[in-house]
Amino acid sequence: MIQIKILLVMIILMALTLPLYGGDYGTISSTELKSMTDRNEKELLIIDSRSQSQYDETHIKGALNIPLSEMEQNPALPNVPKHVRLVFYCDGNT
Repeated sequence: MIQIKILLVMIILMALTLPLYGGDYGTISSTELKSMTDRNEKELLIIDSRSQSQYDETHIKGALNIPLSEMEQNPALPNVPKHVRLVFYCDGNT
């Protein structure tokens, strides 16, 4: 739990929400994301766009690792239902 808090503070959190593909984009704070995960919000998918090694070192519990390079090759995000709320985060260097 401490690692997640540190990660949320240290990472420049770029979190975008997508109620539907092509829907509204927005930014949320690390505090808002923490609240969402604490509430175990359904229909929430957190995508960590950092490298596999960074993800392996520490990541937000339940986050799916899809490195940015993979998303650039296949932006369709296969097997992700359209009705989920997507939150993306990275290390701020991409």
